Amino acid sequence: MKNITTTICLLFTFIICKAQTPVLDLSDLGWDNITGAYYKDTQNLLNPFIGTFVYTNGTTSFKIVLKKKEMSSVNNVYYEDMIIGEYQYIENGVQKVSTLSSLMFSHPNAWRYTIRGNFILEGKYLGCDECTDTEKRLRISISDRPINRVGDMDIRKIIHNGQQAIEVKLWWDFDLRRREGDPVIQPERIPCGKYIMIKQ
Repeated sequence: MKNITTTICLLFTFIICKAQTPVLDLSDLGWDNITGAYYKDTQNLLNPFIGTFVYTNGTTSFKIVLKKKEMSSVNNVYYEDMIIGEYQYIENGVQKVSTLSSLMFSHPNAWRYTIRGNFILEGKYLGCDECTDTEKRLRISISDRPINRVGDMDIRKIIHNGQQAIEVKLWWDFDLRRREGDPVIQPERIPCGKYIMIKQ
């Protein structure tokens, strides 16, 4: 009986060890990702971008809240650490859009949030002439689902007037479901451009 118990324990341990998720660095994430792998932010490159940031210009404001979501499932194929977030845009004192309440929900898949991503840009790569050669920036996606728009944001950590801040370059790429012959694309509710956002 003792031998059977020992054999069962060893077999169970072997199965658990075989089923463990391989942990890889987030920089290893690419097009050919390993099924069951966990692409972890082992160097904490996403951490500097966590927080609440606000741009203000008179009665217009743009607020984003960014959090780090660890081990987000990607279609139950692999896992990755990501920055997730939501936003609010007020123009001339009128709220045009707010998705901030969506942060109350914990989605296993980070792609369900309206702001999400984990692509680290380094140095002057992709249009940052003022960046140092080793400076790290973040590229993430943003969506405005009610009008079916998707865009990107490049985020750079800066100091602005002695305060921690981020410089956000926002652009909208395309309409999510646009087909030839569809009505004209609705205008963006948040204008493209550069925003200096102070950390709150």
